[in-house]
Amino acid sequence: MLRKCDQKQQFLLPLNLEDFVPENHIARVLNDIVDVVDITVIESTYSKEGCPAYHPKPLLKILLYGYLIGIRSSRKPQQMTQTDTAFMYLAAMQKPDFHTICRFRSTHLGPIKEIFSQVVTFCKEMDMIGSSISIDGTKVKANASSRQSKSSDALEKEIDKILKESIETDKHEDEIYGDSTPYHIPEELVDRKKRLEKIKAAKKKLDEEKLKKINITDNDARIMKHKDGSKKPSYNCQVAKHTLGYKPTIVLADAGYFSYGNLEFLQEEGIDAYIPDNFYKAEKEGKTRKFRKSLFTYDEEKDCYYCPAAFEIPFTRIQKRKGEPDLRFYVCSYCSQCVLKNACTMSEKRTITRDPREHLMENMRAKLNTEKGTEKYQKRMSTVEPVFGQIKQDRGFREFLLRGKRKTGIEFVMMCTVHNIKKMADFIKREGKNLKGMLKMIVGGGSKGWSKGGIRARITNTLC
Repeated sequence: MLRKCDQKQQFLLPLNLEDFVPENHIARVLNDIVDVVDITVIESTYSKEGCPAYHPKPLLKILLYGYLIGIRSSRKPQQMTQTDTAFMYLAAMQKPDFHTICRFRSTHLGPIKEIFSQVVTFCKEMDMIGSSISIDGTKVKANASSRQSKSSDALEKEIDKILKESIETDKHEDEIYGDSTPYHIPEELVDRKKRLEKIKAAKKKLDEEKLKKINITDNDARIMKHKDGSKKPSYNCQVAKHTLGYKPTIVLADAGYFSYGNLEFLQEEGIDAYIPDNFYKAEKEGKTRKFRKSLFTYDEEKDCYYCPAAFEIPFTRIQKRKGEPDLRFYVCSYCSQCVLKNACTMSEKRTITRDPREHLMENMRAKLNTEKGTEKYQKRMSTVEPVFGQIKQDRGFREFLLRGKRKTGIEFVMMCTVHNIKKMADFIKREGKNLKGMLKMIVGGGSKGWSKGGIRARITNTLC
């Protein structure tokens, strides 16, 4: 026996939008969150006169849901509001065209950062965020071709070429039209003039910032080497936690964030940090060809080093550095007599340098080498590192759609926002919580940490 299937059947009662999506669908979580966020800044841009505009919340919902499932264009959501029940539910059965969706995103890039900040605060008030944070970054390709990245000389040559072609075009038109004027400027000339403007702007920025190369399509993008070895115009997206208004007790970061300045700051702030230096891993795994510096013992009282062969390496001279403390040099005089010389240096004498802040690195290495330090640092592998995998692999975020530092920054914020919304959905499912009830308590003042005004003052690109 088969079930009856009638596509023309009539319904006794009208349909309810709530029936369009399953009870545990991620669209419901996103819907409930956007319903309570403060969008006063966006609403203030709408006029009370003229034809009523689409309400910003449904537009925001379908934009964010698109990012959540890997759709970032404006045309696709327009189609989905007519064919996908989750989009229909979030759009309240309205069908904005792609021009409206695109214009909404472009117009309200700034306030979208504020919404992200509110979502992070929700996470904090739901006890999803502790006092330990992990910091990391990932490279995302810019919306620009590698072939459009040029040096100063290349830009000069192209400017000269375009100007020469323009002169030749003007001369050719004079021969055809004489003193009369054609009805329109040739399309190829219009394109040439636009490109000339772009090249001149790129050349100006290249000179001002003293860059080796700059991309004509996206001046803010930089050529970066990716894991596959390719070099592409890209942005380095950083994630941290700055929105909550309080400092963390523990910070975990990889070697890319190591600097004496960072260690000094963290020490002054009383923050327990676990950040290896650039050579820590290689030296620990024994991958260095010659005797590593860590095998040399520093004697603070005598201000000298002792090499692995027990020879004393005395202080020799100071190197002045601009904006940095003086660098101290220690040169060994016994290398010619040492049986370990070939394993130590190819030079005539082994030289050791010492930054006066080097004790910070030595203390950090000692801390990382403890059982507690190793355990804490490994937490990065299960916190911040999987985030980029989820964003890039699950949501296909491998290249920006927008151009320029400001716009790409907002696009990344939108991706961070939906990532946190997904985390909230997983949390309430795992803990058996009632999201609507929790949000009502937070926004209604049941939580001391909620402050819309305070949130607007603390905004950054952050993942929880």
